[in-house]
Amino acid sequence: MSGEEEILRRFSAIEQAREFYIVGKKVARVDSLEAVLGKPIYTGDLVTGDYVFVRAVRSPYPHAKIKKINPEKALNMKEILGVLTHADIPGENDAGSLISDRPLLAVDKVRHYGEAVALVIGSSIESVDEALAKVEVEYHPLPVVTNPIDALKPDAPRVQERGNLITHFKIRKGDVEKGFEKADIIVENTYRTQFMDGMPLETEVAYAIPEENGRITCISSMQNPFDVYNKVVKILGLPAEKIRVIQAATGGGFGPKSDETPIDVAAYACLAALKTRKPVLSVFTREESVTVQCKRHAFIIENKTAATEDGKLVAWKSTLYEDTGAYISKGHLVIARATFHCTGPYEVPNVWADGYCVLTNNTMAGSTRGFGAPQAHFAAEVQMDILAKKLRMDPVELRAKNILIPGSLTATSQKIDDSGLEVCFRKAVEESAWHQRRREYEEFNKRSMYVKRGIGIALLYHGNTLGPEGEDFANVHTRIERDGTVIIQTGLTEYGTGAITSLAIVTAETLGISLKNIRVERPDTSAVTSAGPTVASRTTVIGGQAALDAAKQLRSRLAEVAAQVLEAKPEDLEFKDNRIYIRDSPERGLDFKHVVEKCYEAGVGLEVEGYYIAPATKWDPETGQGEPYNQYTFGALVSEVEVDILTGMVKVLKMTAVYDAGKVINPLGLLAVIEGGSIMGLGHALTEELIHENGIVVTPNLHTYLIPTTAETPLNIQSIAVESPGRIGVFGAKAMGEIPVVLPMASITNALAHAIGVHINETPLKPERILKAIQQNV
Repeated sequence: MSGEEEILRRFSAIEQAREFYIVGKKVARVDSLEAVLGKPIYTGDLVTGDYVFVRAVRSPYPHAKIKKINPEKALNMKEILGVLTHADIPGENDAGSLISDRPLLAVDKVRHYGEAVALVIGSSIESVDEALAKVEVEYHPLPVVTNPIDALKPDAPRVQERGNLITHFKIRKGDVEKGFEKADIIVENTYRTQFMDGMPLETEVAYAIPEENGRITCISSMQNPFDVYNKVVKILGLPAEKIRVIQAATGGGFGPKSDETPIDVAAYACLAALKTRKPVLSVFTREESVTVQCKRHAFIIENKTAATEDGKLVAWKSTLYEDTGAYISKGHLVIARATFHCTGPYEVPNVWADGYCVLTNNTMAGSTRGFGAPQAHFAAEVQMDILAKKLRMDPVELRAKNILIPGSLTATSQKIDDSGLEVCFRKAVEESAWHQRRREYEEFNKRSMYVKRGIGIALLYHGNTLGPEGEDFANVHTRIERDGTVIIQTGLTEYGTGAITSLAIVTAETLGISLKNIRVERPDTSAVTSAGPTVASRTTVIGGQAALDAAKQLRSRLAEVAAQVLEAKPEDLEFKDNRIYIRDSPERGLDFKHVVEKCYEAGVGLEVEGYYIAPATKWDPETGQGEPYNQYTFGALVSEVEVDILTGMVKVLKMTAVYDAGKVINPLGLLAVIEGGSIMGLGHALTEELIHENGIVVTPNLHTYLIPTTAETPLNIQSIAVESPGRIGVFGAKAMGEIPVVLPMASITNALAHAIGVHINETPLKPERILKAIQQNV
């Protein structure tokens, strides 16, 4: 065994046995002070000097042929520098994030409302806005289909030439018909969830700067710089070295900024910069962003569930229809995750599920925080409550009989290997005082005529990171400057989650230094290689492993040099408190900076690339059986609500949120994730809905698309983390970024049902929907 291998072996042993130095401790985000002081540099902050503007001419029709585009009136305007159509694209007219089914600018047909057909470039935003209306586009409207079930009918309008069915995803476990035959009770219900928008505070924006050497640098707001870079290179038809993409500080992402519109806004700016040789600003209005940004998919889910009279599940059949809009985006992957999780976190011996990803003429859906899990868990968890009511059983009792425990098999026959769900479930019931509160609310409802209260629970399991959705890798570039400052740079991005702080924590832990000695630099395609997408809550779990790999390499090099000075073995050294010392003789040591200086004097390189790739997952696409994910996050959410039965208005009083984080790397960051996700999910349950009327978006702004405010926020969100280490995450960490948004729809719906005595199977829980349910239940 080499010296370096022995150092790494000893360090791994220490990891298993020691008390962590920084990991799991309450530390500030690496960017916290800058954020509080307003120092982050957003794209808009960089715009200066002589620059021009570009905006898109967008279709007023959800489905139409383009017969003619006449830009003459716009071009006659003094301040207009150009109008571009698909014919002016020098490279490939391809702006699909994963699948090349979507043009940057429409060619002969528009397939959804707001689709871009031309670009207008001008020296002022006012002139560009005026010119947009002067570009004459002659359309021939076509029939529209806006319901995924209707879109599957043989005579439905064809959205794309390939047909409207994109993916049919299947799960086949056991013999579902025999399971139904053995059942004492069967419940069947149809559930509907709405289109939702991630609504990041900052809309899509890009600033493209042409340079003297022919390169165009594009600074933009995004989650995946390399996805944007690769598409812009393709669209402009330039050599790869002629495009540079830098992620500026990004004002929220939530998934949509990992899909198509970041490609659009960057490509618009770069095309205009290529034509004018001037710096170009491209920024979407709020209405544009809400209209064309990828949405959370609307789902229709039909569940049929069977159980014995004592509450054991014996069969489950699900049919899921996912409306992905006019282009595929990530729809084929979202339906897979939704179908994998369609039975909820329960052991069911016989499962039959069909998931359909379907094109319609609605605006495009794609990645949004949770990626199909909120819709699937909503249908499963409300179904479980309805089943419990039929069995005259407490919802907690029914769940206790069926939850996934070590040795249980999921719907895909994957064996569960940790007790995270059990612990979360038990803790949520205890901390919420479930049984006591349920009795209290039932007594309250007998006394109160117009105000009712209820308590509801929902559980989850969530396959971590990409799984079957793609190659799950990351890399992190780390170097140590001569003054001892550690610089981290990666293609993984920060857009408000704080996840990048976890990479700094892992690095500081491994090198035994203070977090303030670490600086994280922004992603830059000219400085780092692709680290995979910043999606699926991957940064801490997968990116953390790459950061650990880089830090271990540096630790090994530092240990070799320090050992020579201290006349000790490298493997006997400890790194802690900005010192490197002999483990059994802590008084014999050196300052970290001193060892760094010795490395520079000796010519020992302190710049490395850390890399990690998760094991490939295996499953059978014909049956859905196998292990689609390497590990699972588990969770439980108890919600308590109050409803005015005269107005239908709901107030969430309290949430008790318990999640299995595997290993908590950053406790303060995790608390923010749980609270923020819970409030975002509350909006999904109660107020948020992107409404299409015959394909046209009618809620394109914050006046009509209602996100939660402090007035709707519960006074008490009790956030609890448990630790049941995962198999692949750094130090045992599990994915947490998306998780808290998954359960509020189901938990709040179940709490409302306890209050008013009837379940509502469609979200959002609008007052008029609640009043109708109450009237029908009288």
